[in-house]
Amino acid sequence: MSVRSAVEASLAESPPSPRDEATAQLALSYAGLIDEAAPSAVLAKAIDVLEAHIPEENDKARDAWTRITVALAEHTVASDLGPKLLAALDALLLTPRSRAAGEKGGKANGQPSGNPLDELAAARVRLGRPQAVDATAP
Repeated sequence: MSVRSAVEASLAESPPSPRDEATAQLALSYAGLIDEAAPSAVLAKAIDVLEAHIPEENDKARDAWTRITVALAEHTVASDLGPKLLAALDALLLTPRSRAAGEKGGKANGQPSGNPLDELAAARVRLGRPQAVDATAP
């Protein structure tokens, strides 16, 4: 299964809200680029120079060259776009980590849970700690 197909399946199972559609499209774009890996521009010139020195009749060297080129392309694209795709999937709550954070109260349905001070107070209660004292209260 391609990376794009996996992202499409995840989005179908957990459709994003209309306001998250841009993030979903970005995730699909990243996944497609990962699937269509090509060497970066930095490596492309060096690859072209080295390839020019492989004799055309040397099939074994050409085959090895092709494998190396594909591996470099996949590595470059994955290392560049992999973290970006993961961040987009996190934002859409499509990763185990982001879903776990949602279940623990970090976010609910992708929405902030409210006032950060209220969240801190709720965390103190969950941990069994006493409420903070408001020195300015009458």
